[in-house]
Amino acid sequence: MPMLPADLERALVVFALGGARTVPFVWLIPVFGGPSLPARLRLVLGLGLSALCFPLVAGRVPSGGPVMWVLLSLREVGVGLVMGFVAACMFRAVEAAGRLTDIVRGANLAEVIAPGEGNRSSPLGDLLLLLAVVIFLEMGGAGILATALARSYEAVPLGAALPGPASLQAAALLVIVASAKLIEAAIGLAAPALVALLLADLALGALGRAVPQIPLYFAGMPAKALLGVGAVLAGLATLDSALTVGFRGFLGLLERAAQLGR
Repeated sequence: MPMLPADLERALVVFALGGARTVPFVWLIPVFGGPSLPARLRLVLGLGLSALCFPLVAGRVPSGGPVMWVLLSLREVGVGLVMGFVAACMFRAVEAAGRLTDIVRGANLAEVIAPGEGNRSSPLGDLLLLLAVVIFLEMGGAGILATALARSYEAVPLGAALPGPASLQAAALLVIVASAKLIEAAIGLAAPALVALLLADLALGALGRAVPQIPLYFAGMPAKALLGVGAVLAGLATLDSALTVGFRGFLGLLERAAQLGR
């Protein structure tokens, strides 16, 4: 039976509202490519995920005019942004640990402008981020993200009422908790390298006072750079277990984000 124009219009509205949630979700999470992936491709991935979620949202949209569709779209964008931000924090924490190590070991000059992102890239930050994505996919992270997105449509269906002050406060609190956990995880992951570099600074300072003739600035910078890389490489053996435990904590926050409407 051919689809009637009214049914087609309603299906397009449902698809667009679904995309308002899935596109920010895909846009923020590095598993889907992150800023290194072209914007058009990320948009296609988000809309494709909306098409996959279509059976979950079909028939749940109330009738209304353009004002109602705009308000629902804003609500869907907000839900997608909160979930995407919480899920991205687990990866940005790992990247921040690498960037922090690069800064302390004096590798700022090694940062270059990434062509795809338009901002500075960190060698250790990019390396740890790539390893985090691989470990996350290895532990079945893609399925976990899909499940969280599906549960969000159960908790906050397209036809649900617009969020009240309590829901907005819960979402803001969740974003704050995820941000705090990001900082905590970044410092924790970078701590071994930071301690090693601090001890190296103390040793170089003592050596400089004992033998002032040694040009420690030129001799110490490459030594610290190599020490930082060595500390990170030495910690790769335990990175898998550390990230697995850390991911579980962030996935608990993502589960809370998916249940915000309940």
